[in-house]
Amino acid sequence: MTPQGDRSSRQALTAGVRRLWAQLAPIRSRIHARATVETRSLAAFRIALATVILVDLLHRSRHLALFYTDQGGYPVAAYEVTYTEYTGVSIHALSGALWFQQFMFFVAGLFAVAMLVGYRTRLVTFVSFLLLVSLHARNPGVINGGDKLLRLLLFLAVLPPTGERWSIDALRRGTARDHVASFGTAVVLIQPVVVFTQNAIRKHRGEQWYAGEALEIALSSDAMRIGLGNVIVEYPALLTVLDYGWITLLAGSSVFLLLTVGRLRTLAALTYIAAFVGMLTAMAVGLFPLVLIASVLPFLTAPFWDRLAARVPARWVDRLPDSDQLGPLGNPPFERRLLDRLRERGHTSFVTFPRSLLTVFGALVFVWILLFSASAVSGYEVPDRIDYDHLDQQDWGLYAPDPPTTYSWYVVEAEQEDGRRVDAIDGGAVDFDRPPDGSAAYKTFRHRKFMRLVRSSGQGHTSSTVADSYGEWACRQANDRYDGATERVTVYQLLQSIPLDGRYEEPDRRLVLQQGCEST
Repeated sequence: MTPQGDRSSRQALTAGVRRLWAQLAPIRSRIHARATVETRSLAAFRIALATVILVDLLHRSRHLALFYTDQGGYPVAAYEVTYTEYTGVSIHALSGALWFQQFMFFVAGLFAVAMLVGYRTRLVTFVSFLLLVSLHARNPGVINGGDKLLRLLLFLAVLPPTGERWSIDALRRGTARDHVASFGTAVVLIQPVVVFTQNAIRKHRGEQWYAGEALEIALSSDAMRIGLGNVIVEYPALLTVLDYGWITLLAGSSVFLLLTVGRLRTLAALTYIAAFVGMLTAMAVGLFPLVLIASVLPFLTAPFWDRLAARVPARWVDRLPDSDQLGPLGNPPFERRLLDRLRERGHTSFVTFPRSLLTVFGALVFVWILLFSASAVSGYEVPDRIDYDHLDQQDWGLYAPDPPTTYSWYVVEAEQEDGRRVDAIDGGAVDFDRPPDGSAAYKTFRHRKFMRLVRSSGQGHTSSTVADSYGEWACRQANDRYDGATERVTVYQLLQSIPLDGRYEEPDRRLVLQQGCEST
């Protein structure tokens, strides 16, 4: 082929690509519209995540010694041998001293506050993510699906411009976009839909959710039912309706959230938020409802915020600070001044490179979410070279395929030198009867998770280090309470069948561990 013919072929190919691109314009426009996020929604997403982090830190700090120090039930020695895939990952594991954990919690709180007000938003969001990973790795035995989703959303929040509005960063810039569309916004939109859709598929493999029976079974568990759940459990017909409504929201999330725009998308998002608020008030599932609420905030559209803004008193708006009132914080960031100088000198490649890199990284994360979520529901194994233990595997199985039909609580018995048998933790007589309020059998939902790990360790399913450490901690608790007169502690699991017919069976008592105590 002659050079002229070769040039003609390239020109024809280029023209064909341009025609195809033009023909795809309506499709591209629809995709762009559905990947577009209001910057006020991104700001709300950022604020919600930062708030959840602060709530989580305050909640965990109530039992800091038990879960994170060498004097508790999960010392650094247990961290090093129990979840070996996390060994070396946690900064919190550098010391088992109480003061060090308090310091780490304080630092995490500072970065969460900086994220809340939007100061150097991407940087503090990323650091908050690293600190949360470190905290989770220190004691994976107390985390649940809500913690896992919070960690993932915090990572994804680095990609879109969550500091574009309602932030110190916005005041320093002096400008803000109304809406953005990028791979960064696409990943925060698709992640909750992946969670809902995968959970719907997993529930379909069971027998009870799609039969309208599962929610009644779940709320029949004394250990999981709180507040509003104690009321609606008395109305089986209502529970059936709510069951089918929940399944509809899960299975239809890609339609309700991804394919809608404008007011219809806002209506869908508010419906999901209402469902999560119901979960928060009815079930003891930890942070999950709060994190789920945060996850759907990016779906709120401009009409919602415009109507909300119209109800804000003008005097409140007048009190908002401007950049002149922020002092040193009001100055443009150093990196922005540097980029402006590079742009003035014609070095545009240095200006566009970070944005291009962020776009490529966002695209890779988008593919990663789809790949691992498809792998989780299909059983297809991803290639070994990317199947790494520290990666989130997009495995979302809350109450799937069916809710459990039993629940349990634990009794820690302390045998004294004079033969008395007392409660090692709370004091008083040992009580093996079913607690009147099953949800109060644990101090927090993290205690419920942790006792599962202790049980597995005590029964030989994992290393016995955790069971031994918990036994030693229980001995110290009993000795402190009973003047060092405890000879041994014994931990029992009480397993109770959920009374679907309204009648309770006798709980099954199982030995978890027995630990000799040193007198003090």
